[in-house]
Amino acid sequence: MPRTPPDDDSALRWDDVDDPSWVEAQNGASQGKAEADSDEVGELEGRFSASPEPSRGSLALSLVTAVGALVYLVYSIAWIVGVSSLPLNGPTLVLEVLYQFAEFLAIIASALWFVTAVMLTAGRLGRRAGWLALGTLVLLPWPFVLGVLA
Repeated sequence: MPRTPPDDDSALRWDDVDDPSWVEAQNGASQGKAEADSDEVGELEGRFSASPEPSRGSLALSLVTAVGALVYLVYSIAWIVGVSSLPLNGPTLVLEVLYQFAEFLAIIASALWFVTAVMLTAGRLGRRAGWLALGTLVLLPWPFVLGVLA
């Protein structure tokens, strides 16, 4: 039986979009498969529960992530308050722009640290907790802390 060569441009044409025989053939094939699978589903329902419970590891990982998110949100707010209370101005325009850019980086640093720690430690509770704890020490909002203590 000779084979017809594949038509490379068939994916670029819209000529058979409204052909009802193609849609009916697809529906018939999927219904036959669904009826065959329904017997297997009845057997498997007894073995597995409908709502699987999350494991302790994923629950702990979610808890550490939520606590870290809260801490870093508080840090961002503290950096905003601390930076806005410092009346420092640069003697030149270049230094003023650089100072404002450094303030911006200080404000978003905690969010960047959190996102980076979460993305790079996917599924590892100990490493995520360690990196988030290290970030709480590194990113401490010193202007806010020193302003409150003074």
